[in-house]
This record gives sequence, structure tokens and C-alpha cells, in this order.
Amino acid sequence: MSTLRLSQEERDHLALLQRPASEVVELCKSAFDYLVNGPNLERYELLAKKCSGSVESATIQHAVEALISLLIHVTTNMSEHSNIRQLLPELGEDVQEVLEQFVNSKRSFVEGSIKSANIRAYRLVNLEWRLEVRTASRCLLQQSNVVITMKLYLHTEPKNENRELLEIDTTERSERELSAMQEDERRHRKDLLVQTDVSSLLHMIRSLEDALAESKSRRIRNIVDAIH
Repeated sequence: MSTLRLSQEERDHLALLQRPASEVVELCKSAFDYLVNGPNLERYELLAKKCSGSVESATIQHAVEALISLLIHVTTNMSEHSNIRQLLPELGEDVQEVLEQFVNSKRSFVEGSIKSANIRAYRLVNLEWRLEVRTASRCLLQQSNVVITMKLYLHTEPKNENRELLEIDTTERSERELSAMQEDERRHRKDLLVQTDVSSLLHMIRSLEDALAESKSRRIRNIVDAIH
């Protein structure tokens, strides 16, 4: 059985758990809400006011993120509950029981999320596009319809960006080898033809930019680092 380990920074953030069990329960609830919906700064400010002693909202958020790391570490390492007690012996018995309940109840959610993340989804490896403009017709003398046609080349296997992505080198290959390679390419490749207008294309671009920005956030980095 692998040993459960946390970074020193995570340990420092988990030091906030040395408080009444009722407050730790609220932190655990906030940690799961973080996993599902992302950070909730207003909730952290409210918890900071409710917590005993002088606590800042940023400290609450760091503790919540450390709880997420603890949950993922325990799940991925298949550690038993006793490891949590050994890892955080400074916590009271009632707080350790809260953490055990938190980990046990949310383990299946994390396992399902990890399995979903490991699905070999299609990746975009190439893109061809064409701009079509209809400037006029017999019905309307003044008309401007802009349509963008895109052909997306998708693949489930990572590709070397320094070579042609979608062609197979046929030099010095037997027919059997080429047939096997082409069959493998068909099994992992998917071509998708998409046609859209300018407004829809702009909406897709904004959505992709938002997703890219979210992927660089602390929340996503913490989750990815804990999984890997």
C-alpha cells in the first residue's frame, strides 16, 4: 500500500483544521462545492466571519484547496482511513472522523472524475477552412451571407507536430503493413465537416478562450497536479 504524502504547503494550509468539528464540516462542504462548481469567494468570506478566531477568506480558500488535494491523494493512493490519522495526528479525534467521512463519501465521485479524465477523447490535429460569401441573388440585389466551412481532423492518438499529421509514409512499406496502418488510422481518426455563420463562430471562439483561461486557473492546476 502506497504512503500518503502531502506537500509542506498543503500541510500548512490544513493547519486551519485545528478547530471545532462543526467548522471543519463546513470546510469539507466548501471543498466538494469547489470541485463541482469552482471557487466561491463570497462563501469563503462568510466562513471566515463564522470561524472562531481571526481568519481571512484567502486562508479559508487555501484550506479548501488543501482538502481537495487530500481527497484526491487518498483516492488515487487507495490509502486507508488510518493513514489520514497518521498524516494529521495533531487534529482532534472528532475532526479526524469528519475527514474520514468526507473522504469516504466523496471517493466514488473522485474516482469517476479520474476515469472520465482518462478517456481517450479525440484531439484536433489539423483544420481546413473555407470562407463563402453570397453577395447577391435575383430575389435580393443587395445581399451578403457569410458562411465558414471547416473540416476538422480529429485523432485519439498524439501526433508528432513536426511531420505530416494525416498522411502515411508509403515508402518501403509492404502492402500488409500499409493495410494494418491504414486500418489503425481509420480506427483512431475521425473527420468532421462543420459549417457555421460568423456570429456562431465568434461564440465558439469565446467559449474556447474561456475554457483555455479556466485551464490555467489555480483550481484546475491543483486538480491536475493531484491526479498526476
